Amino acid sequence: MLNTETLLAFRNGDNEAFKHVFNVFYKRLCIFAAGIANAELAEDIVQEAFVKLWERRETFNHSESIKGFLYLTIKNTCINAYKHQQIVNKHLSTLVEGVDEKNIAQSIIEAEVAYELQKAIQMLPLGCRKVIYLCYFKEFSNQETADVLDVSINTVKTQKARGMKILRLLFKEALIWIFFF
Repeated sequence: MLNTETLLAFRNGDNEAFKHVFNVFYKRLCIFAAGIANAELAEDIVQEAFVKLWERRETFNHSESIKGFLYLTIKNTCINAYKHQQIVNKHLSTLVEGVDEKNIAQSIIEAEVAYELQKAIQMLPLGCRKVIYLCYFKEFSNQETADVLDVSINTVKTQKARGMKILRLLFKEALIWIFFF
């Protein structure tokens, strides 16, 4: 992962070495954090982990210890964020009584549409499903998606177009049924 020279430079506070460490781990850590916590918070959580890493850079002797530290820091931060959100949700639950019927109806429709979309996505071929998930739910660029899946950017574009075409057909039928019930 990191050669001895880069690791030594990192420990000594070299900004270029830090950029290299950042580039080696950043994408995979964002994916990890988004899988545990709110996807909107994932990048912030990862960046905070790198700040903590920088503050303690002198204590790391191996790239594996850096990797372990980052994953553990992100895991703990995600757990803390989750606990905080639970407390917020508990306090917000007292506000539910003030919700009007229009919001309830809209929430029902959103839930039904989201369910049908998930069902339709599961019907996609595996390659299309992965590309659609990364591009639209994780908001990866085509290049980032190609890098994660280890395919060409043209493959990503083709799978994306194919997947969207299939989803339009599947989702169109599902929407018709939603409005009848």
